[in-house]
Amino acid sequence: MKTPIKFFVTFCLFILLVSCSQKNKYENATFFDMTDFKTTQTLNGTILQFDSIIMKPSQLQIYDTLLITSNLEDQKIFHIFNLNTKRKIGERISRGQGPEEMLLPFFIQQKDSIKIFDMMTSTLFVYTIQEFVTNPTPNPIRKIKLDIQPLWSELALLKNKMIGVSYAPKSPCFLFDENGKKIKDFGSYPVSQIEYTDIERVDAFRSILTSNQTNRVAICHYFTDLIDIYNDNGELIKRLHGPEHFFPHFKEYKNGDIIGSKPIEKTYKDAFYSPTNVGDEFFVLYNGKLVGSENYNLLAQQILVFTWEGNPLRILHLDQGVSRISVDPNQKKIYGISDDPEFHIIEFSYK
Repeated sequence: MKTPIKFFVTFCLFILLVSCSQKNKYENATFFDMTDFKTTQTLNGTILQFDSIIMKPSQLQIYDTLLITSNLEDQKIFHIFNLNTKRKIGERISRGQGPEEMLLPFFIQQKDSIKIFDMMTSTLFVYTIQEFVTNPTPNPIRKIKLDIQPLWSELALLKNKMIGVSYAPKSPCFLFDENGKKIKDFGSYPVSQIEYTDIERVDAFRSILTSNQTNRVAICHYFTDLIDIYNDNGELIKRLHGPEHFFPHFKEYKNGDIIGSKPIEKTYKDAFYSPTNVGDEFFVLYNGKLVGSENYNLLAQQILVFTWEGNPLRILHLDQGVSRISVDPNQKKIYGISDDPEFHIIEFSYK
């Protein structure tokens, strides 16, 4: 009898959460759905065939005719390819804890230099593109160590400052000066009718960000379809909720001395990832799948395009799903990573 009772309780909890979500809303949020976008375009991707295996990239970044992938499982993390010739140029940066090595690096989006932030050491490495491409053991022109270690976040630029996700209950982000010193807590968590403990709040509102590199930052949430746009002073410009208007439901647990939280079954959906600065706009992948469902995977087939004031512009439907993107606005091309059925890079052209 225990199993039917357990199922009944779980089912009732799910119905209750769905019912509450329909009445729930974020304070100061602007609702949008797919009908608010002015245009829709379907993009047919081309799988790029290189002269070398691309391994298992988790990130990619475009620098004019160069494609650089990040491969955390390889001894040499970064692999460089020429997009014109489809040839591999070389591999850079050893995985390790040495002075010029990295453990968990992520690109910082900027076109005039190669900036890489190693989360494990909270260190930003800055290279000239020529040095990184031509020297098998490139020397950084600058190294900046943040005074929060480690910082489990990718970084974005705001003029000469840097911003990252805090994963702390007080505020969603930290702002750093050009020398890596924390200036202040940045932004505020969204408020709704759902109450969270500190641990639940941090897990429920996990996010990834991008910026226009001057005065706007977009915080895009993983588990609720919410995007927060701030100015460089930390003032909220617009809180966008949509296109499906779902909320994150997490429950705190204790296991001995360990305290954590986990998502409640049947409410756990993927929302946004891989937001990308594209000049006057930003692109972001939207998933919307229920985690654990039969057809679930990380590959998204929709890119939503917004202005930096939070106005919906376009929907780009991809014929093949990707988990990460990089955009070349000059050539109007999008490059994405897919692992279906094996890892490969897909190129899309957009208008």
